[in-house]
Amino acid sequence: MQYNFDQKLDRSKLHTMKWEYEQDRKQNKNLLCLGTAEMDFPAATPIIEAFQNVVDQGHFGYPYKRESYYDAVIGWFRRHCNYELRKEWIANSVAIYPSFQGLIEAFSNEGDEVVFNTPVHFIFTDIVRSLKRVPVENPLKIENGRYVIDFEDLESKITEKTKLFLLCNPHNPVGRAWTPEELQRLSHICVKNHIIVISDEVYFALVYKDKCYTPFSSISREAAMNSVTCISASKSFNLTGIKHSLVISENPELLQRYKEELHKNNEFFGESIFGHAAIEAAFGSCDVWTKELMEYIEGNYCTAEAFMKEQMPEVKLYKPDATYFLWMDFSCLKMSNEELTVFFEEEAELEVSQGYSLGTGGDGFIRLNLATQREILLESLARVKQAYNRYQR
Repeated sequence: MQYNFDQKLDRSKLHTMKWEYEQDRKQNKNLLCLGTAEMDFPAATPIIEAFQNVVDQGHFGYPYKRESYYDAVIGWFRRHCNYELRKEWIANSVAIYPSFQGLIEAFSNEGDEVVFNTPVHFIFTDIVRSLKRVPVENPLKIENGRYVIDFEDLESKITEKTKLFLLCNPHNPVGRAWTPEELQRLSHICVKNHIIVISDEVYFALVYKDKCYTPFSSISREAAMNSVTCISASKSFNLTGIKHSLVISENPELLQRYKEELHKNNEFFGESIFGHAAIEAAFGSCDVWTKELMEYIEGNYCTAEAFMKEQMPEVKLYKPDATYFLWMDFSCLKMSNEELTVFFEEEAELEVSQGYSLGTGGDGFIRLNLATQREILLESLARVKQAYNRYQR
């Protein structure tokens, strides 16, 4: 192993939303924080070196993309997905969710309907509502212990006002990396009904061994011309503070309409000089780091699975294909959402993401972040078990 993911960060030198903010919010320095979607690991060495190179130049003006920027992105998709992107398909934003605003406003009007699978990050609903569009949930269903898209439910909810489908691939929180067959069926339904797909693929590089990430736009020419893909190095390479993302579409009309939206707040000019450096290093030079990272994450999953099977078999876990999340069903406790929040934050002293905030299908569930040191994970699980024992008594 080239990287040591067991080594803890010196938190006395950090100020993060994931840990320090949550501990201050709860006024509890003993709180273990496995909620917010970022890792407790340093960035890969090539990324740190790329940042240092920018610092060494001492000039932090408006950056201009070099060919090496595009070569890195195109090279990653060629190596890992056998998918050939082109430079002219690639635009940018400061982050994925800000790009949602421009895309939704470009492709729909107030009062139009936007469909997405739930449970999913609460920001999907928040953005759609804030833009005066109508969020429409298409809840995932469970078949043979595995989450799948309910296509029959999707088709039943499509109306003449349905203009967009927001896809999460790989999916947060359930961890599915959708198969080509699933994506092809979704594409067919959307094309038939003139629904544009906006695909959030921010967890693209975080795939378990023997699983595959399939870009939505790669499945067919039809899908490519009816979609826009949003990706970033933020989640896959632990760079959430960099604020730079990619907006990709083979359809020049869709991409141009998005670019026109950027003129509303001057986002088309400037970008992040560290974002440019991050993209080149992450997409071009971090395959070893990613491979070793996902081996460690999968080891954390196996550790959690074994612990829960022995200590709390009533709690159901869903094995992911991708991401660094553990999606856990605590409905066996028969607690309300408020009671479950208290159970974790106050009884177990553990900060997690509560499933109820993620829409239909989230009640009774929690999302735990596995991208932490195994020692912290085991301490977290032990606290849950202790709180569980007290609850049973």
